[in-house]
Amino acid sequence: MSIKILVAVDLSKFSEALVQYGHELAHRLNVQVDFIHVLPHASLFRGYEPWLPPEVSVEVREIAQKKISYWLRKAEEVNPRPSEHQHRIIVEEGVPSDTVISQAKSGGYNLIVVGHQGHSALEYLFVGSTTTSIARHAHCSVLIFRPGLEVL
Repeated sequence: MSIKILVAVDLSKFSEALVQYGHELAHRLNVQVDFIHVLPHASLFRGYEPWLPPEVSVEVREIAQKKISYWLRKAEEVNPRPSEHQHRIIVEEGVPSDTVISQAKSGGYNLIVVGHQGHSALEYLFVGSTTTSIARHAHCSVLIFRPGLEVL
């Protein structure tokens, strides 16, 4: 059985450290690691849909892809990965917790790595905790990363 890790990246201020940790963890365990970022549905911005041109979604996807790629390049400079363990960057649209859980299950991942804190406290109150939802409902183990407290 090959082990696969899925790292959920929300592009918050802690995300660079999360990407580096996911890369390092996979390197130490000599396993595959992929990174996922989930864009919220435009329908979450009720009332604004007509004002959002379709190309905005494409641009936001490209920005997320480039940002994660940049952080991965930095992580690989510190700790190069063997060529047999390539990674993928997945950018999806949907409800973040549901999409991460669905991708982890359909992709056969054995571990999901998430950050302990994402965006603002206000977002937490309205949206709920993505990390908590993933930890409660995922089919596999979930590692909650806290910058500065790494054990591996």
